[in-house]
Amino acid sequence: AALVAMLGGSVLVLCGIIDPAELFSAFSGSTIVLVAAMMVVGSALFHTGIAAKMADVLVKFTGTSENGIMIAFMLVATIISAVCSGVAVVAMLLPIVISVSQRAGVSVSRQLIPMSFAASFGCNLTLMGAASNVVVNGALEDLGVPTMTFFELGKVGIPVSIAGIVFFLTIGKRFLTPGDTSDREYLAEYTGSNKAVEFNAVKAGLCLVILAVLLVAMAIDSDSFPMYLVAAFAAFVLVLTGCISQSDAYKSIDLSTLFIVAGMSAVSTSMSKSGAGALIADTAVNLLGEHPNKLLVLFIILVLVTLLTNAMMNTSCAMLVTPLFIPIVQAFGMNTTAVAIAICVAASAPFLTPVGSGTNTLIVRPGNLKFMDFFRPGLGLTVVILIVSMIFIPIFWPL
Repeated sequence: AALVAMLGGSVLVLCGIIDPAELFSAFSGSTIVLVAAMMVVGSALFHTGIAAKMADVLVKFTGTSENGIMIAFMLVATIISAVCSGVAVVAMLLPIVISVSQRAGVSVSRQLIPMSFAASFGCNLTLMGAASNVVVNGALEDLGVPTMTFFELGKVGIPVSIAGIVFFLTIGKRFLTPGDTSDREYLAEYTGSNKAVEFNAVKAGLCLVILAVLLVAMAIDSDSFPMYLVAAFAAFVLVLTGCISQSDAYKSIDLSTLFIVAGMSAVSTSMSKSGAGALIADTAVNLLGEHPNKLLVLFIILVLVTLLTNAMMNTSCAMLVTPLFIPIVQAFGMNTTAVAIAICVAASAPFLTPVGSGTNTLIVRPGNLKFMDFFRPGLGLTVVILIVSMIFIPIFWPL
């Protein structure tokens, strides 16, 4: 996946669609810093012994059943992602999911995708659940149309989240990778299980304090202290205080994941810079005619944004489509808030590919997951979310 992502970006450079510098600009960008720093934070939970302790406690509540573990972590991921970055949620829960799965004797890889997807659809519970939500709301303000309130998105976010959890506990579970495909060698490095890890109460307590401060700072998401900066500070402090050694911190950062993010950032840039995304959106709208059915317009917007977010990542996608669609639906006499809600929900549905979101990319290496491992359950979940959105959006925001 890393090689394909970088080759895709390289072809775009050779075709003159993006500048050579833009192919590698992501390596100095905030997303790379956030992902790398959160890998260190997650690994520190293992090296201080916290993950093992938490796993022991959680297994008593969840039992050793696959369903029990799955519903527990999906609920936690959904709730926390309502106020915190999905990447941070996955990075924090990843070591605990791995420990619980190993102790319970269930497949690690089968637990990762439901947890990661829950961190994405949980973003629909509040306005601050995802950066894309904030981007959409800002665009509404710039366009002079009514903006969304803090909990307004939750009217559709709650049924979407419930449907997503039920999906994985029923038919969705059948589409997860069979057996355990997790990369044992990488997990041994990441968890420190290839060497004795002793629980240190002082370091464990310090690690938990740092993690709590990190989550609060990310929830506030101040312009002075953006998420990537806070995550980097947390990683530095964890190394300086000995919660994780410098060498273990380096080992926890998976370079293939960073190359995937960088390559797809270049693709995302090209979609916007070349006008390809706008062309797709304009073409779809033009095919609708002058007086289209409003439900059909809503459905097409949901589908288009869902497809684009799997190629562009949610924030870039939201920045592109919101200024395009809102004036058009205004001309159709549609409720702009309903369309904005649809854009938010669809932008937080990167379930078809391992590169649609940093939440997905983080679990690729630990689970040793392939493209189809995401696509099979992701397609079913996408259909479920589209159906739920088409039912509830017109109810709460009449078109």
